[in-house]
Amino acid sequence: MALAYVEGLVRPGSHKTLRGIGKRMDVHEDRIRRFITQSPWNHDALQAHLNDTIPDRIASEEAMLIFDDVDFRKKGNHSVGVTRQYAGSIGKVDNCQVAVDLVSAVPGAARNADQLTWPLGMDLYLPRPWVEEDRYAELRDEVGLPEDIEFRTKPDIALELIERARSANVPHACVGADAGYGDDRELRSQLRAWDEPYVLGVTPSELRVIPAETPIRPPGPTDGPGRPRTHPTYSEDVEAVSPREIADEIEVWKEVTWAEGTKGPLSGRFHRQRVRVVSNTQRRWVSDEEAWLVIEDRDGETKAWLCWGLDEWSLAELVGYAHVRWPVEQFHKDAKQVLGMNQFEGRTWTGWNHHVSVVLMTYSFLMTERAAQGAAARLPPFSQVARIAIHEMAVRTVEDQGVDRQTAERVAEAMLRGFTDW
Repeated sequence: MALAYVEGLVRPGSHKTLRGIGKRMDVHEDRIRRFITQSPWNHDALQAHLNDTIPDRIASEEAMLIFDDVDFRKKGNHSVGVTRQYAGSIGKVDNCQVAVDLVSAVPGAARNADQLTWPLGMDLYLPRPWVEEDRYAELRDEVGLPEDIEFRTKPDIALELIERARSANVPHACVGADAGYGDDRELRSQLRAWDEPYVLGVTPSELRVIPAETPIRPPGPTDGPGRPRTHPTYSEDVEAVSPREIADEIEVWKEVTWAEGTKGPLSGRFHRQRVRVVSNTQRRWVSDEEAWLVIEDRDGETKAWLCWGLDEWSLAELVGYAHVRWPVEQFHKDAKQVLGMNQFEGRTWTGWNHHVSVVLMTYSFLMTERAAQGAAARLPPFSQVARIAIHEMAVRTVEDQGVDRQTAERVAEAMLRGFTDW
């Protein structure tokens, strides 16, 4: 059933539900359903396997570990984790499930589109009421939620995924995420405790920094009357400012090209400076976070990143990795559109985790096939790799009936003709 489910996900066509996969593979729906919703195989072990077995063609010390969240929009209210919450795919609150995922993205040598993305894990976010409130007790039983599940924030889940990748020694240069995670001080603090370099987006209007060279008073007795200092502080004549305020004062920006896009070079206007992050502006407390602050002026809109542990990197290198994050969004798109990741109609905890984990495994298989085209001038799009794979499956199926390869190729083309969903 695992093989049937994988092939059912890869084959072109819509309706990659349990029923749709059963019909496509000529397997009774009940057998498919039992494999996904009842079979006792361990989805955590499968995801751990993805961390342990990255192919040599894809594993790279230049990779970026990127975490993000992905939504699964739902109509009903009985699927595990469903509630009205922010759905990034549509940019507003909707009825949906939300998961946190981690991928390893290797920058393309020449083109942005040649980046290689390897899925390392995905974990369902459970809103606090789902875990703690009595009104959800009956639903928790219905979806088979484990009794030892505790509430975890999205950054908590992201750190758990990073920790698993670290334990598996997944090679990488740094960690990255957007401001939804980069604004979280505890997440950044834990990454520093792990000595994990990062390029994290931050909200330009929220962060407060001072120049890195600003003199800092350590904790201890004050020079006059008053309580001893409990935190490192900066003096009253220094003003903490936001990246947006810094951007307003910049007179000379530097033009940086970071990759070759489908429509030409990708470039923009950037500035960087060494800063120390302020933890409390009223009390003038500073954290131990000293980093490069990279600012981008994008048609009058300010973007900002904190880049820690990468002191020797050039501005061009920092900008390149700040823009490596897009593969995780492309991964979400391909996993949904090509592999039906968002089409699971079951409601249970086990079913959701089994479906998503097989999707990750299937995606990794196709990415392995894509990486095998490495000698080519340009790597084919993910959807084309899926079509090539299913075409070869069809050819071999016909050949198994004693047909010669040339005829099998023509029959396979006829079998796949008309599938235009990709």
